[in-house]
Amino acid sequence: MSIKNVHYAKNYENHVLVVEALSKKAKGLDRNALLKATKIKDGGGFTRILNDLEESGFIRKYDYFGQSKRNALYQLVDFYSLFYYQFIKNKEGKNFWINSIDSPRHRSWSGYSFELVCMMHVEKLKKALGISGVLTKESSWKSKTATNGAQIDLLIDRRDEVITICEMKYSINEFVIDKKYAENLRNKIGVFKAESNTKKAVHLAMITTFGVAENQYSRDVIQNNIKMDALFD
Repeated sequence: MSIKNVHYAKNYENHVLVVEALSKKAKGLDRNALLKATKIKDGGGFTRILNDLEESGFIRKYDYFGQSKRNALYQLVDFYSLFYYQFIKNKEGKNFWINSIDSPRHRSWSGYSFELVCMMHVEKLKKALGISGVLTKESSWKSKTATNGAQIDLLIDRRDEVITICEMKYSINEFVIDKKYAENLRNKIGVFKAESNTKKAVHLAMITTFGVAENQYSRDVIQNNIKMDALFD
């Protein structure tokens, strides 16, 4: 569906401004940042624009773990729009897409798109984790103090006193956890525990295209190894 065909929009120009602004910030923007980026006047009209786009599936609204809903972020999640702004709009040459295959831009887009697919299939992830019947709340998290920028794009806060950190990685083969990446994961978990002050158990689930190769590091750091197939089971 084209952004120009949003059912609720008589004048879609401001809707497009919001989508364009979000296309430049993968993790999303809060309301104030969106107002600044689009230069749209604040008020009920802007709220309706956000509601239109959310109800039409172009964007999603999500919270950071432990923060109020006033700090919620808006993120572009329409897959065609993401592709359009990356590989079509203002790109020169008919073969830009073909020439972009296996480029850093293409790899970044593939990884981000895979993350979005995972986040759009949380119920399937819960089934793969064996917690379909458990009440949960999904959110993201970003460190406020760590200098290394620890961030979690999807965590599942469970009523059964467990928090599952979902690490989503796109790979054309089995994903290999090496020593450096294992240390990064341990640090991420440690910083999250320290900053959130959670008393719950923290588990790490790897969600990858073809699974995680078993080695000493994967055995040490992950509790769940979920393949992409589980998202469409």
